[in-house]
Amino acid sequence: MKTIRQFLDISHRSVYSVGPNATVREALEIMAQHNIGALLVLEGSALAGIFSERDYARKVTLKGKSSSDLKVSEIMTSKVITIDANHTVDQCMQIM
Repeated sequence: MKTIRQFLDISHRSVYSVGPNATVREALEIMAQHNIGALLVLEGSALAGIFSERDYARKVTLKGKSSSDLKVSEIMTSKVITIDANHTVDQCMQIM
């Protein structure tokens, strides 16, 4: 069974991030520019959370909030489940 490391070795995709004090609008602009659906939220080099299109849809759009005034830290998913590169795809599927 392939490990995540094997997939990462052949993938040439970049990982994009924002800080927790970025506005939701700034995060959305980065996501649109790079055609991605989520950004890591980093406080320094530490993972603080993840901001996704789903977070935006559920916590901003449906609640009638403004993406210009809202900070990413206010709506990001902060409980991020992580894996390491040695996990297999099957193990990742079980975690999900």
